[in-house]
Amino acid sequence: MNRAKRYRERQKNGMRLCVMKDLSQFSVIYLVPLADFHIGAVNSDLTTIRGYINWIKERDNAYTILNGDLMNCSWKESTPELYEDLITPDDAYAQLVPLLEPIKDKILMITRGGHEYSIFKKVGADYTARLAHDLGDIPYRPDGGLVGIKLTKSKHKLLFWIYATHGWGGARTIGAKIKKTEDLALAVEADVYILSHDHTQAIHRLNKIIPPRSGISFERPNYWKKSRQLLINTGGFLDYSGYIQRQGYTPQDIGTPRIRLEIKQSSKENLGYYRDIHASL
Repeated sequence: MNRAKRYRERQKNGMRLCVMKDLSQFSVIYLVPLADFHIGAVNSDLTTIRGYINWIKERDNAYTILNGDLMNCSWKESTPELYEDLITPDDAYAQLVPLLEPIKDKILMITRGGHEYSIFKKVGADYTARLAHDLGDIPYRPDGGLVGIKLTKSKHKLLFWIYATHGWGGARTIGAKIKKTEDLALAVEADVYILSHDHTQAIHRLNKIIPPRSGISFERPNYWKKSRQLLINTGGFLDYSGYIQRQGYTPQDIGTPRIRLEIKQSSKENLGYYRDIHASL
């Protein structure tokens, strides 16, 4: 793990750096955030995981952010049972790398989940740092990061900001899970917020009125704009069994939302080209 340690230290020096991706060859892209694979758990749905990976691989304008808990990383005192997994973290990692290899050039950023963090706290082994290194020097932000994506339409360039972090705490109701993402929007300014951890797909919107930032005149009318922010709770990839069932969590659909980022031209003269953000389940 020495390579991962060196890589982690180098990335740590730039934790405040935004991850910038120039995708100006596109006017629209799809962003499919992937998290909570829990590779190593006996109830990890590898078939569905491969389906999402293949969907991203087959589309030139599809990308992803890996948002933690990709491995189960169970140990004797953890909630996931070590003896249920019957697989070591090294073996789980050996499954994870070839799984993601086909889309390594489409991964914008990697964050660390609570399960990987538990192993890091115990023995100092940072599997997500190692993954970011082994897949080709992918930007690694263990605690969360801000990604800027540039798109172009008819020579008009616009930047979309996405903030992703794995998530925290426990929540059982849909409202409590969405509330976490709303809280995240109070801490960070972005167009899209991506939160994982709760294994529950959800899409929610916030709309804000923003004043004009450029071309302001004191002689002609100035128009405010409505700005949309998208709150995304990613899903999980565990079948209903094990600690999820033992602790009485609600069964959820397996999968994750798909985000569409697009530059559009408004029919209203004062709006011009604008950022359009949508998501679907």
